[in-house]
Amino acid sequence: MEVRIGYVSIALAIFNNTPSSTFTYKLFQQRPYDEAMARAIAVGRKNLIATQRILYFNAAHGIKLHRLSSSLVPLATHPDVGIDVRATYAEELKALGDFAKQHDMRLTMHPNQFTLLNGADHVTAAALKDLAYHTDLLDGMGLDEQHKVNIHIGGAYGDKAKAVQKLYENFPQVPDNVRKRLTFENDDKTYTVTETLAACEKIGQPMMLDIHHDWCNPSDSTPIELLPRIHATWGHTPMKIHVSSPKDVSDFRAHSEFIDPERLLMFLKACKAAGLPRIDVMVEAKQKDFACLKLAADLGKVRGIKRVDGAVLEM
Repeated sequence: MEVRIGYVSIALAIFNNTPSSTFTYKLFQQRPYDEAMARAIAVGRKNLIATQRILYFNAAHGIKLHRLSSSLVPLATHPDVGIDVRATYAEELKALGDFAKQHDMRLTMHPNQFTLLNGADHVTAAALKDLAYHTDLLDGMGLDEQHKVNIHIGGAYGDKAKAVQKLYENFPQVPDNVRKRLTFENDDKTYTVTETLAACEKIGQPMMLDIHHDWCNPSDSTPIELLPRIHATWGHTPMKIHVSSPKDVSDFRAHSEFIDPERLLMFLKACKAAGLPRIDVMVEAKQKDFACLKLAADLGKVRGIKRVDGAVLEM
């Protein structure tokens, strides 16, 4: 079984290179409209150039999985601004996508916690706009459907059954090109693995398993027990999971600097026993690229696991 490990957004090893430079609406309002729009577009272009440098770094270090920043284009979805990212950055997006395809990289995105499809009508409308933005970026790169956009189910709003039903009722509003990329993740407080899996099976979307979230908010069944069903939601697309470690006992939900590989290793062994050909592992840790490569090194020392590239293992 092949295991690909990736990290989120920023490569700390690259000096002074952020893909998340900002340009706030307050600053936008302080300039003439045309000048402000040009500035917003320029900041977005700067972020895409920084992203290209990160992908160069990943290719040089054998990292084939990466989560792009959601803040690539500031104000892209703001109701008083709005930027057509596919048209405005067609050249930059194509270059990113071509490079990712050339180096067999899987790129994903994860909108913020407020992008929910089971909230009030205005919340859902904003979520649909945000999902369209994320999807347009990946579509503009010319990437296929394995390159996903991941969100959580949302809040319980005092009645979890009713809240999930709201998701089912709102889901037909999601455009086809967004659905092709959309995954749902279990969270650390509200929706367990079992509940998230049931919703994914109902609406026909892949489930993104987060091992740490399950640790914080456990189900009646373990992820290993549910593995065949979780894997089935992915169809022919390689399954992807999230892994992080608690910062400490008192701040259990917060992410640590690096990854303790013990729980992940147990799950990976179950995946191998289940006959999975490949699994992608997104590291959510404060040390980003350093944590990704350290985890690969740590797992590569385990008997029966071979490190075949910087962040690619065979077991």
